[in-house]
Amino acid sequence: MEVSRLLAIVGGRIIDGTGREPIEDGVILVEGDRIKAVGRRGEVEIPEDAEVIDASGKTVLPGLIDAHCHFFIMGLGLLRYIDLSKANSLKEALELVRRRVEETPKGQWILGRGWDESHWPERRYITKEDLDPIAPDNPVMLVRICGHLISVNSKALEIAGITRDTPNPPGGLIDKGPDGEPTGILRDARELIERVIPPPTEEEALEGLKRACDLALRLGCTSIQDAGLNPFALRVYQRAWEEGVLKVRAYLMLAEEAAEAAEKLGIKTGFGDEMLRIGSVKLLADGSMGARTAALFEPYADDPSTRGILTLEPEELRRLIREAHSRGFQVAVHAIGDRGIEEVINAIEEALRENPRRDHRHRIEHCEVLTPNQIERIRELNLIASMQPNFVGNWSGPGGMYEARLGPERLRRNNPYRVLLDEGVHVAFGSDSMPFHPLYGIWSAVNHPIRENRISVVEAVRCYTWESAYSSFEEHLKGSLEPGKLADITIVDGDMIREPDRIKDMEVYMTIVGGRILYRRG
Repeated sequence: MEVSRLLAIVGGRIIDGTGREPIEDGVILVEGDRIKAVGRRGEVEIPEDAEVIDASGKTVLPGLIDAHCHFFIMGLGLLRYIDLSKANSLKEALELVRRRVEETPKGQWILGRGWDESHWPERRYITKEDLDPIAPDNPVMLVRICGHLISVNSKALEIAGITRDTPNPPGGLIDKGPDGEPTGILRDARELIERVIPPPTEEEALEGLKRACDLALRLGCTSIQDAGLNPFALRVYQRAWEEGVLKVRAYLMLAEEAAEAAEKLGIKTGFGDEMLRIGSVKLLADGSMGARTAALFEPYADDPSTRGILTLEPEELRRLIREAHSRGFQVAVHAIGDRGIEEVINAIEEALRENPRRDHRHRIEHCEVLTPNQIERIRELNLIASMQPNFVGNWSGPGGMYEARLGPERLRRNNPYRVLLDEGVHVAFGSDSMPFHPLYGIWSAVNHPIRENRISVVEAVRCYTWESAYSSFEEHLKGSLEPGKLADITIVDGDMIREPDRIKDMEVYMTIVGGRILYRRG
């Protein structure tokens, strides 16, 4: 770790996060953990004892803020899970699993995550028939990239007690074949399997957080908002903060169990400090596009037998939102399909009508398939659209998964960043850890395959900085390069304005958190 009382970042192109035009040949002066001055070279006096960082040819940004990720789980994944995200086919994914089985004692769990059949020639999910021959004696759970669909083998089904007679859990589906037997595919029903997997120890989880922080710093991310945490995760975060190993700022979005515990202690959104803060109550209204469980008004184009599912009944969703809102919490509700989004808007509107609160900053997480009327209502209710532009980079291209699921008309209504910004909606960007890579997300928004949905580099940076800070009530502290704010700064090796097509391939040169250089590329 490098610490300097005075830093001067000189010569870069500054995109300050406010939405203003970039500053050419800029200077940022940092004193302690705060920004002291920002301007063009010659406008800012550089003290003789300042450490000077030459940013010539580089782009200087506010520290990037991922407004929706699964940071805790990502860290555990780096320790416990096979990374299947690079598998280019079903065959390659199964080979990675086979290798892990060979080095794992019989009876121990094999865990993997990140597979995406939409990029495979086979274009189908993994089933127990694929897994049983290579893992007859080890239970296997493989999590699809979206997190809403898992594939397991017969051994895992046996341990979990899932048979042809097992009913679907509330808000989830157990796929069964023509013979009535489970196929090994579970949609929005991970808890049926995860409850029988030995949990990680606190030491494992702490090590996972350390690794996740290291990854974030390498990618220029100085703050994260971690979605859907249980009490165990909260304990590990607090320990990481106490032991000084939490290197990025964290806004913790609570699962229902953790939110109930916090409420009993009188804790609500905003409790904490600049490094670790209690955030919103995280709820789920529907599933995912990849699993065909996002709730749509009209059937899926590639499977007319389904319109997806609501993971909570509308009445229950309204109750949970009403209670969280009345207790002073921000709510952040996962909704991808237009029907799911409609139910969330209705529920928040009802809560606000019964108990008005001016600066609630309630959020719709993902908020992908939108109707014009829904965009108007989101603006009128001052809701935040918390979106993941990397999804566009992953699946919005010609012949991609979104086109297959939605068809051409709905595809044009998917992730409409340009319209949302033009309508004055607050749009915060995150990754959902698919992949966790802010520059890839910025590139995806700027180079959206649907041209009318594209936004500028300056706008995309604002969504990944100031708007993300706004979504956690912290825009007065961070999210822009302005005097008095926390000195969280990312320096990118490349000119993002002149070469927008290259943004996803640019590397982070330096990441500064609170005036401390925590990452410098070697």
